[in-house]
Amino acid sequence: MAFIELDLRSGYLNSHEEVWMILPDEKPPKDGYPVLWLFHGAHQDCSEWVRNSSVERFANERGLAVIMPTMLHSYGMDMKYGADYFSMVTRELWPELHWMFPCLSQKKEKNFVAGASMGGYIAYKWALTCPEQFAKAGGFAGSIDIVSVLHKHIGKGKPDFGHYLENSFGSPEAIEHTKDDLFWLAAKQQKAGKLLPECWMVCGTEDFGYGLCKAACERLSGMGLDVTWLEDHGEHNFAIWDRYIEPFFDWLGLWKGGVR
Repeated sequence: MAFIELDLRSGYLNSHEEVWMILPDEKPPKDGYPVLWLFHGAHQDCSEWVRNSSVERFANERGLAVIMPTMLHSYGMDMKYGADYFSMVTRELWPELHWMFPCLSQKKEKNFVAGASMGGYIAYKWALTCPEQFAKAGGFAGSIDIVSVLHKHIGKGKPDFGHYLENSFGSPEAIEHTKDDLFWLAAKQQKAGKLLPECWMVCGTEDFGYGLCKAACERLSGMGLDVTWLEDHGEHNFAIWDRYIEPFFDWLGLWKGGVR
């Protein structure tokens, strides 16, 4: 399996962006490898999934390419006080990597997006913003109800975490009922007649965000989205998330050689 470290100059960040990639051993099909865009959590970088999980092994077995960008503490936002990470990924990284690696499929049915914790918010936001690009979106204890997360932490709780959130979003009031509020975004896309990606989420029952995560998925399901919810004993870490990588790939419809 090919493991690639990229250091790309980004116009949106006005700095370099680090991306780790996994490409399968086997030759790609004519329409390219299926691709998983995979995002890390807060306080981490593009190395998190490779360091802490079996994603490389399972991806190689199933002929899946994986792209893991560094997002720092941005929550994938065009930040209130910071750089334009969402524009970097969606407007810059997507076309640039497809140009550099024509073996990556651009078909909607072969592109997926997922993430852990903070990365779950990024994945769902991208999938709901650009439903024409992704067939499915996944979260490993993803921070989907971001408005409630902001209310909980900005000016309260751990000061450093609240500060990171404030830099990215500003305030809960500033993003509620906007494109950064995933419930509002989903409703807007539904009203426009967009076919939204299928969604998947796993969360540990001892996870500090279990209640918010489960309620968020129930709310999206109640809005008519196709949401698969899984829970198991575990906290907010890879001890549970790593157990569910293979079931997640099963749900994506992947087997050795690509998409069924």
